[in-house]
Amino acid sequence: MTRARASLPLLLTAIVPLAVAACETQRKPLRGFDKPPPGSIVLDSEAPGGGAVMLWPMFDLPLEPQQIFRPRLGGQDAVYITSQEDGFYDYAEVSLQGWTAGWTRGLGGVPPGTYVVELVDDSGQSWGQSAPLAIPASADIYSGVQIPGVVFAHFDGKVTSWNIDPALQDAEPATDEITVTSMVAADVVVERCLIASGSPTSCTPVGTVAPGADLHTVETVAGSSEEDHQALLIRLASDASQAYQRDLVEWSGHYGSTNCQIERIIVHGKRSQERSTPNGTPGIAMSSCYGYRSSSM
Repeated sequence: MTRARASLPLLLTAIVPLAVAACETQRKPLRGFDKPPPGSIVLDSEAPGGGAVMLWPMFDLPLEPQQIFRPRLGGQDAVYITSQEDGFYDYAEVSLQGWTAGWTRGLGGVPPGTYVVELVDDSGQSWGQSAPLAIPASADIYSGVQIPGVVFAHFDGKVTSWNIDPALQDAEPATDEITVTSMVAADVVVERCLIASGSPTSCTPVGTVAPGADLHTVETVAGSSEEDHQALLIRLASDASQAYQRDLVEWSGHYGSTNCQIERIIVHGKRSQERSTPNGTPGIAMSSCYGYRSSSM
């Protein structure tokens, strides 16, 4: 394979030498290929019939320096075409730092198929693998149609992942199928409440989630968050002030999440305020559809 000429702007980033010892982690150049690198899968957003997948990493990283991760699909590094005209290729990257929950990355142009999805760091260490996930031919990630996704968790000694598979949704478009997962060492209470004038009232119990367990519920969504509406209130049994509010209303505007009928809400507990987050203090839980968007307490 021939590297791109040095005069091209692709090569402004330094390359990492290849490791040669069999017992060492293989390091690969970061920029500038004139053909797909060995062991890669090409994401071509211009090709008809491509699929897409959303990545939701929940990592607790140092604030500095920023770390770079690479997605893998079926054991192959994801690469994309940097220019349809010139035909150069580059590795897809996810740059992360601090507490990363709430950040998401969409990969488009995926050849339809079933893949184990993985994130690896720049040393080649895996930070999580999914169960096999079907990625069908679909519209692009901005279409408003829910696409498959994977949530990766790697914090507090916990390493796991969850598939978000829209193919499992029921036939009722006015309902969302929500799974609440507890990653904290305390019971989590789930209630359904009327939100009137911005405050929860008239709450009825849905269930209690033990540490490490799941609770599945099917909820009807209707109306707008600007009006009185129903919501799930997810809180610690020991401290009602630590809560996450999931409004049961129709959402729009966030790519990959509109009409999001298969959702997992992961209760991770309070994180250190020294950790950076996409929109400030993250609360105690994150949604695989909306990140921290619907968290209000």
